[in-house]
Amino acid sequence: MSDQFTRYEEDLIGFIKSCKTILADKIPIAQADERKSFIRQLRQITDDISRIIEDMEIEMRKFGPNSRASMNNKLKQYKLDVEIIQKEMKKAIDVSSNFRNYQSINQNDPERNKLLQIHSSLMNTNDTIVRSTQIAIETEQLGNNVLTELNEQGERLRNANDQLDDTKSALYRSKRILKKLSMG
Repeated sequence: MSDQFTRYEEDLIGFIKSCKTILADKIPIAQADERKSFIRQLRQITDDISRIIEDMEIEMRKFGPNSRASMNNKLKQYKLDVEIIQKEMKKAIDVSSNFRNYQSINQNDPERNKLLQIHSSLMNTNDTIVRSTQIAIETEQLGNNVLTELNEQGERLRNANDQLDDTKSALYRSKRILKKLSMG
């Protein structure tokens, strides 16, 4: 993998973490104006993420199939992360537009508190699902990497076995020649 691809990857991971932090920790407790600001910030970050992914795809094309496969797996995972972030951002926008309606409800209203608890519970459940999906993707990616490595090791072992056979054959011919020379 190239240094440039690795740098893009580090930037991308940082942007994704920023988005997740904003979505999980900041937007749910933000007031209307703050929420709008966070949503604008998320849009900017997702635009940056899209550009980085495009740059990573361009960088990936410079490499051979083995390296490209590994890079492509990582890109798929990052694209899935971005899709999840965009869905969460859409939910946040929808919630933001509905937030104005909630503000008209009395702050001490039990229904409002119940709705907020349900919303918090749903967000926590969604975060758990997102983390589970990421773990599944990482596990699949790890499995693919292990399979690739095992295939490469198998090929090296077959080559070593062929070389051993060639060496045995050459040794046998050498012994025969030496035997003929010693008898002759």
